[in-house]
Amino acid sequence: MKTVAVLGGGGTGCMMAADNTLRGNIVRLWEDKQFFHENLSDIESIGGIEVVGNGITGFAAISMITTDMEKAIEGADVILISAVSKRHFNISKELAPLLKSGQTVCFSAGNMGSIGLANMLKPEQDVVVGEMSGNCYPCRIAGKGKVSSAFPYKSKSVAAFPAQNTERLINNLHCVYECTPMRNVLEATLNSPNIVVHLAGSLLNTANIDKDADFMLYAQGLSEHTILVMEKVEAEKVRLMDAMGYETVMHVPMIKRVMEYDKHQELELFRRVCGPSSMDHRYITEDAAFGQSIFYSLAQMLGIHVPLTRSLITLASTINGEDYFITGITMEKLGMGGMDKEAINQYLLMGKTIS
Repeated sequence: MKTVAVLGGGGTGCMMAADNTLRGNIVRLWEDKQFFHENLSDIESIGGIEVVGNGITGFAAISMITTDMEKAIEGADVILISAVSKRHFNISKELAPLLKSGQTVCFSAGNMGSIGLANMLKPEQDVVVGEMSGNCYPCRIAGKGKVSSAFPYKSKSVAAFPAQNTERLINNLHCVYECTPMRNVLEATLNSPNIVVHLAGSLLNTANIDKDADFMLYAQGLSEHTILVMEKVEAEKVRLMDAMGYETVMHVPMIKRVMEYDKHQELELFRRVCGPSSMDHRYITEDAAFGQSIFYSLAQMLGIHVPLTRSLITLASTINGEDYFITGITMEKLGMGGMDKEAINQYLLMGKTIS
């Protein structure tokens, strides 16, 4: 039994809290006062979270629900951060001075958020920081105090920053989640399915999303041509991964199975996962400003031509009136501007540059 603090009260955070409670851990669920107030109020009113769907199911009585981060993480073995990437900096800034040696922090999904937190820690804070490749579950809030997961938890690929701590990260997460290693947090970020699927699929369905707040990408937005664009994005990703010496996880084959609507009934709940509900949804804003932006800036540094990725960021920028090439997270903003691939991998391994 471990004490687990979950930071984030959206669908994934609630699923994390419930899943870990049902697995026998002591769970504290934290959220900032200005976010997901309704979710936490609903959970408090019924005393916990009801989990339905294809994963673990049941009623999870959460031991603590709080807006006090210090109280949430005090003595916690593992701290799981489940929040959109644009919140990572503010959460990390509040969290960093509260962390104690021996604690472990894992972002889901990371999008390199672990680098920001790790660089805020003092040398005497022996804290393991890492992140998952992609989100922990495909899940949604399904009613008052209720969350639905399309799949059970499956072993996730993770990496620590610095990557020399990845084995410690996996060992420390063992009683919470089974995980497998990736080379570093950049490999983990680039292997998220979101890189290939979210932005391309959403932008090709802009009109339908504008007209329907209940739009479901996987039930309504897939076609031969959306799959074709995703395949071309994945081909650009393969070139970039090969240049970095990384293993590539392919995601289009899974999306093709999802589109075989007369088959694979085990995918039906996943097909009916709602979103994106607008062009301001995280499928567009998060991926344009984080995953795709990191991807594109790395390609620019390595001199790799990725015209489709550039086009997707340009379209998202036009639609949302924000230049993601300027505001997005880049390799330079992550402290790796101007590095070659060897220097990047060395930095991600050691957490520092070697002159």
